[in-house]
Amino acid sequence: MEAHDTVPHKDRLLTYFNGLGFERWSAIYGDSELSRVRRKIREGHAAMMTLAQQWLVETLRPDSTLPGRGSVPRVLDAGCGTGLLGVALAQRGLHVTAVDLAPRMVAEAERAASDAGVRERMAFQTGDLETVEGHFDAVVSLDVLMHYPRPGFARLCTRLARLSRGPLLLTYSPWTPLFAVLHWLGGHLPHHHRRPDIHLLPTRFVEHTLAQAGMRIQRSARISHSFYHVVLLQAGREG
Repeated sequence: MEAHDTVPHKDRLLTYFNGLGFERWSAIYGDSELSRVRRKIREGHAAMMTLAQQWLVETLRPDSTLPGRGSVPRVLDAGCGTGLLGVALAQRGLHVTAVDLAPRMVAEAERAASDAGVRERMAFQTGDLETVEGHFDAVVSLDVLMHYPRPGFARLCTRLARLSRGPLLLTYSPWTPLFAVLHWLGGHLPHHHRRPDIHLLPTRFVEHTLAQAGMRIQRSARISHSFYHVVLLQAGREG
């Protein structure tokens, strides 16, 4: 994706996730009745979120020695969606800055934080992830970068790595022959089951992108559940 293609691509993502995508994904993230396909996606997504939260809590424990950290670890939830992860982390005592491209997602995340009684531990921002400023003890971006072709993935991944004083957690959709076939099949599901384009990435490309940003993969896990296939990874600074 060339630089001049970036804005139209983000506009398409904004249109989807602030409209039909919000309706679909808020249902998947919630507890409403779903079709079999969406139930499987919900189950896979929930497994991934549980593991991501576990890794973050392990890394940002009170006796952790992340450089430059204050008394309360600060986490950037980059592409926060409806706030599932951010609220859960705030409930564990972390301070979370939640950012999303879609205003409806951010509004729902803020409502969820208020309902959970953790609004004071969270800050909210609507906008492009490339405009986020500051430094954080950890940066998390789950099921976000997979919506970008390789150049966009590399640019955003590098940007998010620079914002983190500690780990970067992200998911990507791995390229394998089997997943490529499943991805093709998913593209032929009825329109009401589809999500926006998912870009499959070779692991070596992800590793190279992180290395260019001065990070290496510290641990990773593949979550495969019906049509939900991602790799969750935690990366940290070299040396």
